Formats: sequence, C-alpha cells, structure tokens
Amino acid sequence: MTPSPPQKSPWLLARLCTHTVLALTLASACARSSDIARVDESNRVQDQRLLAIERDVGSSLEEQRKTLRAIQRDLRAMRGRTNLISERTEQLVSEQSALSEALERSHSEQRRLTRRVEEQVARMGRFRLESENDLDKMRLQLGQLEKLLKSPIARLPAKTAADKEFRIANHLLINGEFDLAADRFETFRKKHPKDKRGTEALFRRGQALFLMRKYDHALIPFFEVVDKAPNHELAMPSRWMLARALEETGDLKLAREFYAQLIAGKSAYASDATRRVAFINKLFPRPRRKKGSGGKGIGKGTAK
Repeated sequence: MTPSPPQKSPWLLARLCTHTVLALTLASACARSSDIARVDESNRVQDQRLLAIERDVGSSLEEQRKTLRAIQRDLRAMRGRTNLISERTEQLVSEQSALSEALERSHSEQRRLTRRVEEQVARMGRFRLESENDLDKMRLQLGQLEKLLKSPIARLPAKTAADKEFRIANHLLINGEFDLAADRFETFRKKHPKDKRGTEALFRRGQALFLMRKYDHALIPFFEVVDKAPNHELAMPSRWMLARALEETGDLKLAREFYAQLIAGKSAYASDATRRVAFINKLFPRPRRKKGSGGKGIGKGTAK
C-alpha cells in the first residue's frame, strides 16, 4: 500500500488564504497607486496646459482690449474729423452761395456798365454832330488860354487886396470854375472901379460866361469892352467873341456886321470871320446896294 499524502491542518490553510489575500491586496494596491500616480501626472500636465491656455487667453484678451481701445480712439478721431469736414463743407456751401450772389451782382453791374457805355457812345455820337461848332468856340479861346497858361497865377502880383482878388479870379477861370470866376471878376470891378485892370476883368467875365454857354449874358461885357475901350488889346478878341455870342443867340445879321469889322481890320480872326460871313450870307443874302449908296457897320469897322 502506498502511503497517503500528509493532511494539511485547517489553521495552515487559513494562514495560506490570509497570505494570499494580502498578496493580492498588496498587488492590487500597488496597481492602484501606480494608476493614481499616472492620473496625478496626467492631471498635473493638464493643469499646466490649462494654465498655459489661461495665460495665452489672458494675453490674447489684453491684446484685444488694447486693440479695442485703439479702435475706440480712432473712432473718436474719425468722428472729430467727420464733424470738422461737415463744418468745412457747410462753410464751403455758404461761401459758394456768397460767391454766386457776388457773381450775380457782378453780372448785374456789368450789364449796368454796358448800358452806361452804350449811352456814352450814343452821347458821343450826338456830340460829334456838334463838335465842329464846339471846336470853333474853343479855338476862339485858345490864344487867351495859352497866354494865361504862359503867365502862371503865381507870377501875378499879390501885394494889395485888389491884386489878390484879381489873382483868385484868374485862378478860378483857369481851373474851369467859370461861374465863380465870373462873379469874382464882377466883384473886383465893383470894389476897385479905378483899377487899370477893370477892362481885362470885364473881358474875363464875358469869357467865363461864354465858356458856360451863357451867350446872352456874355453879350453885355463884350459890347462894353468894344464900346468903352476900342483901342484896348482885348477889344479885338471881345469883338470876335461878341460876334460869336450873337451868332449863338440867333442874331445872325448883327453878328455878320461884327465879323465884317474883323475882316476889314485884317485881324487874326479875319479868316474864320470870312468863313462865317459866307455861311451867314447863304442864310440871309444881303440886298443889293444902289450905286452911290453906302452902309456903315456897327462899331469901328465897316460891314462888307
């Protein structure tokens, strides 16, 4: 007979089971601790990643805030420029409106000036029709005016009150203030009746009246010079201007008599007097004289 295996006691079996359980428990614990370590390491890595992401996100948010603040500043600046542009645009519109109004006024003024020029041209056209007669009138005064211009007013005596008044009257005449000059010469004659320049003052008064075309008033001083001072140096120009004044007032027959005197006296006015007498003779032919009859003119000369 084979011997039977030894029998294990229950206590030993219990110890073996206990040791086995502990070993399994330790192995399981070791396995769990390693897993926990791996999980912790994974969590630590994740935490680091999260921190990095948070830092990146925070940095990105700060950059975005800076960008947003910059955009807001740019927007405010753009609003300011937009307001400035709007104000400038309104100002330009106002200026353009003002320029348009000024241009319209300029056009209106130009049209007005154009009308004035047209009126002036029309007046000049009418003046040309009368220019020959006016030139004749001015030609009469040329000699006297040249004489006055060659003798400046400053050279006239100014010692006495009469000298000063005569000087002022001549100054007014040369400056074209004929109405004032005529009054001054008349005042001079009244205040200084014995002054030797009385005849010249009388002639100058008539000259001023003639230049103002007051021919009917100019007749009196010229006739007075011819009548009271026939030998005075101004008697001949007085006779000429008297004839011209008579012609202007329509008394052509009497004007012809004075022209005839100038022709007979062979004066400097004889050529113009001859031309004017020929014109008057066409208007008023002289009656034929009978043989043996004679006719006397007015004044010193004899009418032809």
